[in-house]
Amino acid sequence: MHKDKQRIIKNKALPKSIRSVVRMYPSNQVNRLFYGGLPHLGNALLGSWSSPEIQEAARAYEDYSLSSNLLIKGFKRPTLDKVRLGGGSPARFKPFDKCLTYIRHSLESRVLSDYPLAAGDDADKAPVIKYFKKLYSLKINENNIIFTHSSTQAFTLVMEAILDYGDVVLMTAPNYGLFTFIPERAGGRVRLLQLTSTNGWKVDPKKLKRLIVETNNELESDYDINRGKYIFRRSDLPPKVAAFVHLNPHNPTGVVYSHMDKSLLSDISNVCNETGVFIVDDLAYAGLEYDRNNPALPICSLSGHFDNTITLYSLSKSYGLAGIRSGMIVANEIISSLIRDRIFQISDSLSLLQSSAMSAVFSSEVNTVKEREDYLANITNTYYQKYIFVKSIIVGADNLEKQEKALLDKTLNDIRLNIDSTESMNGIKDVSIALEPESGFFVVLDLSRLLGKSYKGFRITDDKTMLQFLYTSGNIKILPGKAFCWSDREQLVVRATTALEYDDLLKSFLRLKSSIELLT
Repeated sequence: MHKDKQRIIKNKALPKSIRSVVRMYPSNQVNRLFYGGLPHLGNALLGSWSSPEIQEAARAYEDYSLSSNLLIKGFKRPTLDKVRLGGGSPARFKPFDKCLTYIRHSLESRVLSDYPLAAGDDADKAPVIKYFKKLYSLKINENNIIFTHSSTQAFTLVMEAILDYGDVVLMTAPNYGLFTFIPERAGGRVRLLQLTSTNGWKVDPKKLKRLIVETNNELESDYDINRGKYIFRRSDLPPKVAAFVHLNPHNPTGVVYSHMDKSLLSDISNVCNETGVFIVDDLAYAGLEYDRNNPALPICSLSGHFDNTITLYSLSKSYGLAGIRSGMIVANEIISSLIRDRIFQISDSLSLLQSSAMSAVFSSEVNTVKEREDYLANITNTYYQKYIFVKSIIVGADNLEKQEKALLDKTLNDIRLNIDSTESMNGIKDVSIALEPESGFFVVLDLSRLLGKSYKGFRITDDKTMLQFLYTSGNIKILPGKAFCWSDREQLVVRATTALEYDDLLKSFLRLKSSIELLT
């Protein structure tokens, strides 16, 4: 037991009730009372995280979130101002104006004294129904739609609805790291499908099918041998692969599956349908595609693929409304009904203000459609400009493509930063871009060439020592590859945000450059 946990338990000034509760929780959760940091990830319902990769992801988040974990023995705490490149918040764009209009209307004209329905307000679902019919020729109704507080809450509700004790959820590697813990907190297990540059960082349906079959065979065999450990299953069937989580656009790679990938998406969906595996299609980053002519294509929109697909939406990333917390599930009525029951059980239905914002985004009114496309075009153009700006710092302005260089020159002229571009944009030694994003506001950097280098006798050997070095030398925090299950375990990679203001981006990446120059 950690000394800080002991300190609370032995503190007689605290009520016995509090000290008893503290005994139930792990030391690394209790320690946050003393050291701060991000909230605790929680614990797997089955006892421990299911694989070395998930365990490493949990440790990486723990290290990233707690500065106390990054202090190197014998070194002083950094005194420079903080540089935070690992955050996941979008840029501070003004919210989509139509959403604000609908929210104001809800405040002024709707009945706010009644509790909203568990699945959300039917009037706010009407534009969503029209949207799917007009854009995808897909006929859905109110019972297919559930409004939620975010796509993360939506994903949690889906996992609670479809997972039985011991079932497996397949996710890509890399992935949105925080999602990997949700199925395990719900009593499931996570296995990873490796993505590689060979396939353009896209899912290979053959590998997906092979992983499903192999996993199901292993689960059936274990069920036959160790049936006693599955006594909490609600079904009398063996555990199985229950779902495959598909991110489109993908976080952190930024890869987009558009109408040009229709055949690939159909193949992925067919594999899942044939093997009895749901597809959870997360479109949280839809709308942030750099190529506005090739937006992310929902799998549920493909003919014959709706019923086996559970689609998640969010207003946080694309519409400047992360502070509103509004999400949505579109699914078969049976699944939606189960999720509605869960929302009712915890009395956590979405407010009319939040659902009205979702209604605004999906409105098919001619003016709204144009306003929506203009809004998204503006923010995606800005995100792409910021990516090129960051790329010029990383690889050097002279190494940009001709069109990228022209865009950089225009950006520098528009923002009028007081910088010497020859000094600031000549590249960062031993750092490269792991892959070119097609959407969003993240860039994956390859720091593998830092492995084996030292700072005042402290050697970089892995993700944690890299985090410790960056924190100690420059008060820099950045998300390490293990936190998002990077597929190549020999690589040292990080995910950095490009959503900061230009002057903050410049300061942050130049601080990174200065720290790296200290290595020998």
